[in-house]
Amino acid sequence: MNKTVLVICPHADDAAAFCGGQVIHFANEGWRVVMVRVTNDQTDSIGLSPAETIRVNTEQMYQAARILGVSEIAELGYVTDCLGDVSRVELRERFIRLFRQHRPYAVLSFDPYAQYEPNLDHVVVSQAVEEAYWTATFDKHHPEHLAQGWQPHSVCERWYFARQLPAITCAVDISGVIEQRIDALAAHVEMMRNTLNQLKLQLATWGRRVPLLDAAVESGDLRDMLSVWVKSRARHWGQQYGLDYAEVYRVERFGGLEAFCQRESVPLPGLESLPMHNRPWFEV
Repeated sequence: MNKTVLVICPHADDAAAFCGGQVIHFANEGWRVVMVRVTNDQTDSIGLSPAETIRVNTEQMYQAARILGVSEIAELGYVTDCLGDVSRVELRERFIRLFRQHRPYAVLSFDPYAQYEPNLDHVVVSQAVEEAYWTATFDKHHPEHLAQGWQPHSVCERWYFARQLPAITCAVDISGVIEQRIDALAAHVEMMRNTLNQLKLQLATWGRRVPLLDAAVESGDLRDMLSVWVKSRARHWGQQYGLDYAEVYRVERFGGLEAFCQRESVPLPGLESLPMHNRPWFEV
């Protein structure tokens, strides 16, 4: 079994923001974690030029990736906040190529069926990834890949994250790695400053301000505020499942055929002991 995981992120900070705890778990368990950044994040800053924004966000992404334990980063280079103009089929081909190149056991990505998702980049990527799962298995889709030596591949586990999942099938205990996840998110200084500045602007429209928020945006010292946010959400989910801190996912392997595959499958020769073969991700 190829112990590789792909984390497909529209933006540089998505891994730390949405699935950082589980990414750390994979890395700590010896998995090769490949993060795919789809866009260049050229607009996600305050007061910097697009070129400088790309440079700063990329540097901070690599710092955050090191904290998460990411082994490799694949850059697709699309213009951020403009994926609505990109063909889903074009984007799907990029993901099929990555599946066939890296042959991952698992992929983490946004849930295409998530509710109340305001970011179109997230929606477009999630839809293209979802279709790539099955089209990557067809030898008629992109035969040029086969000519280059890459064979059809089917991802075994699909880990879906979102602001609001349509269903939760897996709760992951991140109590032991939550500080590391916060460190990774705090490494995205410029992107987090911009995120907090959006809240600052909305408060101003309301005629209010939060001095702590103003100070964080001005100084770039964001960790304390990010810690409150991350821990609050993780504590909420932890309380639902008897954990101190948790991340939640919709994890799928074989859909409606999961029980059949558990009951009828036998190990391939030489692969009688797989670390995650019968791991109970479907308990929630």
